[in-house]
Amino acid sequence: MDTGYMNITMKEMARKLKEYPAYQIYYHKSPDGDAVTSAYALALALKSLGIPCEPVCCDPIPPAYRYLTDPHVFEPLEGCTAIAVDSANAKRLGKNSHVKITLCIDHHENTMEAEFRYVDPERSSCAELIYELIQEMGVPMTKVLADLLYVGLVTDTRCFRTYSTNVRSLEAAAAMARDGADIVGIARRHELEKDARKIEIEKTIMNHFHYSCAEKVLGTWFSWEDMQRIGVDETELGGLALIVDQISGLDIGILIREKSPGHCSVSVRSYRKDINAVEICSEYGGGGHADRAGFELEGDPAAVLSTAEEAAARYLSAQHTVI
Repeated sequence: MDTGYMNITMKEMARKLKEYPAYQIYYHKSPDGDAVTSAYALALALKSLGIPCEPVCCDPIPPAYRYLTDPHVFEPLEGCTAIAVDSANAKRLGKNSHVKITLCIDHHENTMEAEFRYVDPERSSCAELIYELIQEMGVPMTKVLADLLYVGLVTDTRCFRTYSTNVRSLEAAAAMARDGADIVGIARRHELEKDARKIEIEKTIMNHFHYSCAEKVLGTWFSWEDMQRIGVDETELGGLALIVDQISGLDIGILIREKSPGHCSVSVRSYRKDINAVEICSEYGGGGHADRAGFELEGDPAAVLSTAEEAAARYLSAQHTVI
């Protein structure tokens, strides 16, 4: 979509990043691994060039990523140039949506109003773009940076299992490994290991499984009540859609997460390359990637699931897919 703002090349963005005296680097609400690590890696790289930076998000960093971020202290800044990373539009910045964004770096179908944008929807993670930008800026790639960016790459590709994974994803992974990233430890920590609470979360989600569209669509939910019962908070609930992703024979997976009483986030996954999750979610103002997108909706989780299933059914019918 043409926003009227300038899309520039990686080399041009690398030059632009050196032009301003200080930055606040904004990343999206309910941050995932790609958002957190992209923002922190870019901030550390700019800081190494003597450019003051502050990563900013309206929500806390999930505990799973605090081991990466806690060692790094950034002084609070005000009134400086704003960068948005891993954020498809201003709405994704939550309470920071009013901030005037000057530079945007992203890998989604992007409509962010920014003066200069380096956007490549063909890339499987924002971390890949930040990795290349850091190199283009002439900043040495340290193990700290490599670990941060490998976490972003691994978590956004679900350990190289999403349809957005491609040759360039694997090439980036190999480069990060050469730069010292703990490729085995990171993959195990973020994509394999589970504690007792994680297992209870998965059991709850499986108990809510609901099939529709001739069992080609599988939906489920995790409610606010479930969250209180198990004793977890919002920051610990990343990657829940993987439970649906593991079920064979599906065209579409839907996960509803009640983020606060009566307010739900909807994650829609496509398991066929001819099914575009963004088109399903766009009916409700959402967006994302062709194979995984989302939107937010008010209502009880079960009712929101019914709404999402109906949207999926309309999409499949319009695509002349048998349902």
